[in-house]
Amino acid sequence: MPDPTREEVTGYRQLQGGWVHEEARLGEGVEISPGAVVGPSVTIGAHCRIGENAVLKGPAVLGVENVIHPCAVIGGAPQDLSYGGEPTCVEIGDGNTFREGVTVNRGAPKGEGATRIGNGNLFMASAHVGHDCVVGDHCVFANSVLLAGHCHIESNCNIAGNSGVGQFGTVGRFSFIGGLAGVRKDAEPFLKHDRRPDSISANPFAVNTIGLSRGGFSDEAIATLKKAFSILFRKERGTALEVRCGLLEQKGLMSEEVEELVAFMRRKAESPSGRYLDLHRH
Repeated sequence: MPDPTREEVTGYRQLQGGWVHEEARLGEGVEISPGAVVGPSVTIGAHCRIGENAVLKGPAVLGVENVIHPCAVIGGAPQDLSYGGEPTCVEIGDGNTFREGVTVNRGAPKGEGATRIGNGNLFMASAHVGHDCVVGDHCVFANSVLLAGHCHIESNCNIAGNSGVGQFGTVGRFSFIGGLAGVRKDAEPFLKHDRRPDSISANPFAVNTIGLSRGGFSDEAIATLKKAFSILFRKERGTALEVRCGLLEQKGLMSEEVEELVAFMRRKAESPSGRYLDLHRH
């Protein structure tokens, strides 16, 4: 009896120079570069491009027009000591770019069992997305940004290089996190957060004017946020949050964006572990 071929033993076949498992599902126009590996239980949407030596492990579902650069690993097992090989997954939307060496882990059983990424995000080289993270749309993660397990990154965030978000941390929408900073709990929406000279912790220091302007917010909305920021984080910083909120109402500064910011701050103040952890538990 002849020896079985490599394809017969492993279930893989060569395609465009890469290796694709027979149980993987590829959409129209998918490009597989030499050395890439697409494992079982992986579904890749139309017109995705998989770079040299990139690895996709399942269960994983990718939407259309995603670009996976060389040596990225999408769908690796969660880095969780309690993980025992359960079939958790990664769910990725459309139009995302994963640069060289990016790693995205599947979910863990003690979480929701799924890591979810939205649409139009850019993950620069060596960024990491831990298990059970939820990432919105149109975010930018610079080189070597690290997301621990269960992080929740809302849409339109920009996180600069070598920054990290701790477990169960939430980064509110249209936030900017400065380089080499650590988000230890939550980072409020619409603001720029950066480290102080004596700490690596990210702290709010200004309204994210550039990000909001690019996001289509009106000049009036941005101006109102700036006035509210001064009351919430500068002039009245030593007073109780509800006192500061009362001042905002007296001055007519409770715009839709300010209300969202205040609601986020209240949830953060009530939780010792981060807003997303509390939502996850309930």
